[in-house]
Amino acid sequence: MSAKIIKGEQIAREMRDNLKKEVASLKEEKNITPGLAVIVVKNPLSRVHVARLKERTCRQLGIKCQMHYLPGTTTVEEVISLVKKLNFSEEIHGINIHPFTDPSNQIRISQVVDYNKDVEGLHFLNMGRFLSEDYEVAPFMAKCIMKMIEFTGEELKGKKAVIIGRSRLLDIPLSLMLLNKNATVTICHPHTADLSRLTKDADILVAAAGHPQLVKKDMVKEGAIVIDAGENRVGTRLIGDVDYVEVEPIAGWITPVPGGVGPVNIAMLLDNLVKAVKVL
Repeated sequence: MSAKIIKGEQIAREMRDNLKKEVASLKEEKNITPGLAVIVVKNPLSRVHVARLKERTCRQLGIKCQMHYLPGTTTVEEVISLVKKLNFSEEIHGINIHPFTDPSNQIRISQVVDYNKDVEGLHFLNMGRFLSEDYEVAPFMAKCIMKMIEFTGEELKGKKAVIIGRSRLLDIPLSLMLLNKNATVTICHPHTADLSRLTKDADILVAAAGHPQLVKKDMVKEGAIVIDAGENRVGTRLIGDVDYVEVEPIAGWITPVPGGVGPVNIAMLLDNLVKAVKVL
């Protein structure tokens, strides 16, 4: 029996429809047009195509979008200088920084962002709110995955969830969200000993390791919810961390790549932006 497909574009479309109405309401009631600044330092991880999708989505929703494409030679200090300028811009209500080659730089820069404009949910003050179970402006990637899991309608209480990855933007926040739903969570990574033994026991499997087709059919429990949060460009192809062809006949639910997590991720980032504007 084939898995049911979690269609990210369908979920994202519904979110965008609601966001478009909220943006229009903000303009009418508060005379505020939400503004997002996207900083992209061009490197192998920058995924410029995703940045362009964000810009296009903003335009569709009536959100101002400032794109800042910086050369790969840009230093952390130069990015911080730009962030500080954006902190004082009245037109900008949220700042989004694309991945750096060194994740520690991402964390360092995120602490310079005005916490009121931290739509990624990584500033320590917002992380503190998140740990207090205030999920309004929480790490958007984790919120995205939770929305996709909840889309299945499956009861999460008592389920075993395994997350392959260990990022502060996704894996750790997602584990707390799942725990809050009374799931039992295990976080592992490609170097975890006997990884397949853990994944094979998972009712919910989230692959976010950045390793193309890491998850094979012998690693998946029959009927499991499989969320592929990986996005790997191999030649001209975009493939996930899950071997979709192998796993799809075994899983109960599965996300495709592309067309799965990506559209919802962008919509959730903009949802955080609108929420940040509403508290002004």
